[in-house]
Amino acid sequence: MKIPSMNENPVTFPDYQNCIVNLTSSILASFNVNIDHPPLKQLDYKNFGQNVVLIILDGFGINLLKKYKTDATSFFAEHYKDQITSVFPPTTAAAITSFITAKTPYEHGSVGWTMFFKEYAKYIDFLPIWDSTTTTTLDNEKFKVHEILGDNNIFDMIHKQDPKIDLFNITIKSIAESANVIKSSGPAKIVPHESSKEFCERIEEAVKNDPENRKFIYAYSSDPDHLEHIHGINSDQVKSFLAEINSEIQNLTERLQGTDTTILITADHGLLDINKYYYTNEDKELFDSMILPGFPEPRFISFFVKSNKIEQFKRASRKYEEDFLIMTRKEFWQKNLFGSGKPHRKLDDFIGDFVFIAKTDKAIKPIYEQNGKWKTEFKAHHAGITAAEMLVPLIEINT
Repeated sequence: MKIPSMNENPVTFPDYQNCIVNLTSSILASFNVNIDHPPLKQLDYKNFGQNVVLIILDGFGINLLKKYKTDATSFFAEHYKDQITSVFPPTTAAAITSFITAKTPYEHGSVGWTMFFKEYAKYIDFLPIWDSTTTTTLDNEKFKVHEILGDNNIFDMIHKQDPKIDLFNITIKSIAESANVIKSSGPAKIVPHESSKEFCERIEEAVKNDPENRKFIYAYSSDPDHLEHIHGINSDQVKSFLAEINSEIQNLTERLQGTDTTILITADHGLLDINKYYYTNEDKELFDSMILPGFPEPRFISFFVKSNKIEQFKRASRKYEEDFLIMTRKEFWQKNLFGSGKPHRKLDDFIGDFVFIAKTDKAIKPIYEQNGKWKTEFKAHHAGITAAEMLVPLIEINT
């Protein structure tokens, strides 16, 4: 299928009939697991190979595939099937949790990187279990946030349906022993990697191990997201990584010929370069009306506002209307941006009186006074509602 053209930053909402949740649902259906959300219409899941490999390249939005389709991502472009959406917010904490659980953010409750957990009176970065104000790692035996958010993982679901299926979670070495990865892997074998070459070697080893057994292999790379944050989406570093992983996966595909393997490649979200950061503490009228620092993301921020200063907050908000979709709590829930299903009990704790959702190249965040501003802000970010952040490729390769 032809890769679609993109306008600069058009507002794009999640499509919960054509998103990453539906991709995971397709995989589950291929293993005869009952699913809560429909499979993707673009995929013939009943005819997937004996082995199914899901490769997630963090931050590999459709914008990057389009930009480099004739060179750095040419192999990916050759096997491009369609574009799908991320979930809302299009950010790793929400999207990866959706991949792992086959649930919408409405169901699993992980709606961003930083969330205030009243149980611990603390802002916690959910995936790494960091204290958000100090960036120190918390004791996961005391701060059991992964027992509060999330849901059953797809590895458990597949294993319950057929214990004979071999399961692998191939992930970056720095998080392979984290509480989040261990909990979300269930019966899957956790396999660390440190490079694009090793990433593909670990996939090959998993596919060829006990060739008679059927397998599901979940393989995650933290790049290009990490490189985009630091260097920007148009940087040489990002292009170099894409060329490298494009080549490595092409070689991997050749080595897997005859193994009856379906490889699905996508991303959790895309990114776009940030032109300006606003800081809530520097807007005296806005800051004075707030009860708590806003969270969970610089491009999707929830505000809890003093009841006697609602009008003051509204006045202060007007200057941001060009760059952010500003909604009351009621308006936000009416949009169903988190998707459908059984609502997670924590959602009410995370959505305040107003939300800002970025629709241009701006971001807004609090400053913790004891820390001050970051010396260098991220050059690119995600979690807003632009096409660059929301649209990701669906790539299918059969060997």
